[in-house]
Amino acid sequence: MEQEVSTGITGLTRNPVYSFAPDSSPEFQRGIGDLTKRMAQKLDGSLALKALGADETSAFSSVREGDVLHLMYPQNVKDGDLLAALITVLASIIPTCVIHESGAGWSEPEWTPESRKHLGGLILAIQAVPESFSHSSSPSDLARISLWITACSAALSRPGGVADAHGDILPSAVGGQKSASKYMLKVISGLRSNVSDDSCLKAIDTLSTLLKLWQKNSAANALSIVRKCKLPWSAVLFKAAPTEVIKGKKRQPDQRVVRSPPKPSRSPWLSSAERSELGNLFKDRWSFVETFRTSFVALEAEQQHRQFNSYVARIKAKYEELNAISNSVHARLGKRKYWIERVCKEDKYTPKLKKGESESFLLASHFFKRQLAGLNNSVKKVFSPLTYLDEESYRSVTIWSELITFSDDSYEVSASDFSIDDGDAYRLWQTWADIFKPVFTQKTRKVEDPPLLDSYNYYEQLADSASA
Repeated sequence: MEQEVSTGITGLTRNPVYSFAPDSSPEFQRGIGDLTKRMAQKLDGSLALKALGADETSAFSSVREGDVLHLMYPQNVKDGDLLAALITVLASIIPTCVIHESGAGWSEPEWTPESRKHLGGLILAIQAVPESFSHSSSPSDLARISLWITACSAALSRPGGVADAHGDILPSAVGGQKSASKYMLKVISGLRSNVSDDSCLKAIDTLSTLLKLWQKNSAANALSIVRKCKLPWSAVLFKAAPTEVIKGKKRQPDQRVVRSPPKPSRSPWLSSAERSELGNLFKDRWSFVETFRTSFVALEAEQQHRQFNSYVARIKAKYEELNAISNSVHARLGKRKYWIERVCKEDKYTPKLKKGESESFLLASHFFKRQLAGLNNSVKKVFSPLTYLDEESYRSVTIWSELITFSDDSYEVSASDFSIDDGDAYRLWQTWADIFKPVFTQKTRKVEDPPLLDSYNYYEQLADSASA
């Protein structure tokens, strides 16, 4: 059955609206209607095509008008003509391809073995929708899969994107080329190199245009292939997590890696015992990704595509939370720097750095080797978990308040004063008590923060009366 396509002038006059004079006869009105159709067909069939630049003397030449392609179909096409067969099949399945009769003759070029395989691969591509992007290394299979990969890329690149299909599963390289589109350029340029006749070159141009229109019409099938393929976990992770590109050395490729916010335990101003406990305290938070990875890889392919954006959003939020924790704890631990450097300066300690060592770590190591029980409570407070852990998660303010309100006249806090009942951070309180051996009295009600003054004697105990 002949398919009618609404194009050009005939499309505009499909439903004409006339304003006839009251005395015009029905015969006259019908005559005008028929004449309009014939004139529109004549304009669309010849005059308009010439205005668009159509060349009726070249076999398989074409002109494009938006999504409509006007194809000049030649004479003498044989059943075994490979390029002619591919153009004919494409023209038959693209609704907006309008075929015009041309008086030009056609003679199929002599193809190289590779070009014959490429043309055969393109024919295979339009015959069936593949289940995956798997392929062999033969030129025909590379042409077949490249056409579908580029169709998928086109379908995924529509404005606003596609929420339930993601192109991370598309092969990044095909047949030694950097992309499927590069391989398709190789296919078309290979066909061009086989011919020198201008008419045949126009036929190859037409093939290229038909393939683009076919890709546009195959968007639904292309997306169905994408949705059948499982997404790699790295696609989710690298889109959600903070990353860094490490330059490859000695001709090695660049490597993209995840750069999580620095763990609190990486602060240089910690004792070795604190570093270990702080690492344990935040271990689960910093390893949250594994839970997401396990659940994502267990999903079916279509579910992965559908939930991809949700996973990315939730993982991004987690990393933002880690970044906030990291910035906060590192900034609070940084308050120790002044006191550590001051003690080291008064000890006339100058670290001797080896390659890869940090001065800050060596200063802290020297500081924590000292007997620190003689520091006054205001300085000891700077090094307590109260300074760097929040109340909501770790009850730091509550624990501190209980410490300074003991009823004894004089009470030395020890590790045994803390247990799991004090929350997840109780071992950090134990470590602090072991290192600083703080003593509070019955009059202790508040411990002020120490002033950052070189004249301040940080070994002098503050008068309890000042905080009674």
